[in-house]
Amino acid sequence: MQSFFIAVTAPDGIWRYEGGGVGLATSGSGDVLAGIITRLAARGTQPVTAAIWGGFLHGQAGSHLAQKVGPLGFLAREISDCIPKLMIEPR
Repeated sequence: MQSFFIAVTAPDGIWRYEGGGVGLATSGSGDVLAGIITRLAARGTQPVTAAIWGGFLHGQAGSHLAQKVGPLGFLAREISDCIPKLMIEPR
């Protein structure tokens, strides 16, 4: 399966998350990613940390949906439905 990656750049470093899958290339997926980052920042997370965690959560949701639904065919709104569970699961 092809991989998806997100890169976060800041003056003090570059972070890259690889994973998630091609299913994240669906209409509205980037809006969901922006919403995740914004919600984390609104909770007091530093902007770079919010971007890193947002990318991770977005990718993990894509991986979860790829296993559950298939590599393609899930909707952007299904991505955001996965986020609360991912935030409480131990890693």
